[in-house]
Amino acid sequence: MAETKKNTINAEAKRVQVKLPKLSGQNAVQEEFFSVNGRNYIIKRGEYVDVPVEVAEVIRNNEQAEEYAMRYVDNLNKAEESKRAEMLK
Repeated sequence: MAETKKNTINAEAKRVQVKLPKLSGQNAVQEEFFSVNGRNYIIKRGEYVDVPVEVAEVIRNNEQAEEYAMRYVDNLNKAEESKRAEMLK
């Protein structure tokens, strides 16, 4: 999960520092692409980077959606296992 380090005020916009966790594995991509209001951002994993508040919000929303999806799939798998167990009785 991304970390937000501190709020800072830039002359043009409020920015925050975020850090995306590094991924393991040989084919793990260590950069993430985000696009907000027509501006594109590539954020390197494992390092703190200053991003506009809107980008940090998109990152948080993305993480929440991924967590929701993982819980949903886990619940589906548990339901399927329960059905199999009932059928075997």
